[in-house]
Amino acid sequence: MNIYLGNVTFDRVFEETGYKLTEEDKKIWNKYHSNKADLSEKESCFHIFSMPLEIHFNGDEAKEALFKMFTPDKCVEAKGHFKVIRKQ
Repeated sequence: MNIYLGNVTFDRVFEETGYKLTEEDKKIWNKYHSNKADLSEKESCFHIFSMPLEIHFNGDEAKEALFKMFTPDKCVEAKGHFKVIRKQ
């Protein structure tokens, strides 16, 4: 059984991941981010855990939102890698 901790908020994305997201990204974030770790809050959403650093998502819309936000040009300071996991 894995234990996951933390809910990375938009304001903490840079500190946690090294990605500098934009104001446009914030709109996308607000549409698809779920505060609930089990992703039950929305039909298509994501949640970012700080320990271990993982993004869990469900739905193709949330997957596309992640692709739009986390682009290589926005990685300002590498903080290591993180896993992105589709949850059903």
